[in-house]
Amino acid sequence: MTTPATGHQAETEAETERRMRQVAAELRAAGLDSSIHDTQGVLDTRATLRREGRQSLEVTYDCDGYVQIAYWHHPGATPTQVVATIKGVLAVITRSS
Repeated sequence: MTTPATGHQAETEAETERRMRQVAAELRAAGLDSSIHDTQGVLDTRATLRREGRQSLEVTYDCDGYVQIAYWHHPGATPTQVVATIKGVLAVITRSS
């Protein structure tokens, strides 16, 4: 069966769980604390990058492909610095998708 939104073959629950565990494992290998969460049958991977002397960076990836990245920017940064950081992140994301 294919999913209407993507036209790709739908995964079984076991395949989805295997994929989510693989994502969590690769994030751990990259140095993030990572775990799988099941919220009413919807799996997501949550990962945290802890940085010495700085706020943590949080990543959530759910089984539908939604990704959310949250980080704290230095509160004393200028608007130009904040925008430059955001543009840099967006450039990496749009280049890889």
